[in-house]
Amino acid sequence: MEKEMKMIIEEKTYREYAEAFVLKESDDAWHLQKDRFYVEWWYFDVMNSDGSLVRGQFFIARHLLRPGYLRNGVRVTHVTADGRENTLEKWFPPDSFKASKEVCDVQINHNYLKGDLSSCKVFIEEDDTFLDLNLNNDISGVRSHACFGDESKCMHWVVPQPRGGAWGTFRKGNETYEINGIGYRDHNWLNFPAMDTIEYWDWGRVYDDRFTVIFADIVTTRSYNRARIKPLLIFDPDKLIYLTSETDKWSLDKTGHILDPVTKVELPERHRIMLFDDDPSLEINLNLERVFQRIDPLANYNSLLRWLIRTFKGKPAVTSYHSTGTGKISLPNQEYTLNCSAVHELVRNK
Repeated sequence: MEKEMKMIIEEKTYREYAEAFVLKESDDAWHLQKDRFYVEWWYFDVMNSDGSLVRGQFFIARHLLRPGYLRNGVRVTHVTADGRENTLEKWFPPDSFKASKEVCDVQINHNYLKGDLSSCKVFIEEDDTFLDLNLNNDISGVRSHACFGDESKCMHWVVPQPRGGAWGTFRKGNETYEINGIGYRDHNWLNFPAMDTIEYWDWGRVYDDRFTVIFADIVTTRSYNRARIKPLLIFDPDKLIYLTSETDKWSLDKTGHILDPVTKVELPERHRIMLFDDDPSLEINLNLERVFQRIDPLANYNSLLRWLIRTFKGKPAVTSYHSTGTGKISLPNQEYTLNCSAVHELVRNK
């Protein structure tokens, strides 16, 4: 018998902030869950003015075979303007993790990510990798969540920083890179078996000089009738002007698929975002520039468990990409041409 997916937030469209998705400081705090499948991560990225990229995560999750064991770690990637990539991924024992349940203050070993709804500081120093990053917020953030099967199994998405200034330093060995660009930060947690529930999600953000677009296309598995969750948010330039979760309001079309030689996952060369509304209407065409920060969600599992999951459950992979393109947005009595740069991610569980 197929399960029925239930969404806590109804499919609606807003043209200004509503109380349901206004952030509180505690939304960005630690949300430890007792469930065996609990996973939580704090995410950040920067698109630098010189064309380079920074992207990273602080994460914690229960071990599948030892639910009382809380795996945790840090990950950061720097990609130079000419495509050279440096990545650090390091895992730590449970006692290395400390976090507040009231505000955003996360420490893993001596690395930390802490701040409030207006700014954030990220510090990572492990082996020969160093990151000192400051993030300021230009736009009020949002929160959202959806439940699967019943109201106890949820995925939460908090965006404290849709867009803001970012500056700092990244160092790998003897090479030092200055960071100066546009930053983004979000925070997610869930407590259900993602591989049994979500087939894939494709999400990201698109920056124009003036406008910011954030999107996600989450597709559930066959047992949930492949139902979709599709938030789309538009900001101009310092406020939310549009938010919809109505699946028929917009589309994300992907064409020209290529095989990534590392993950063996098909990736689209082109994305097209279309919003079918009168106020506003939107079209964005993105072309793939580079693939980076490929993540194997099973990398920290023993070889037997990895083989069992990949043989009988699926081949999960997380792949990030940077795209550029053009578009247009129509507001009442005004149409704007968009010159776009985007960082987005494909998460596949099957």
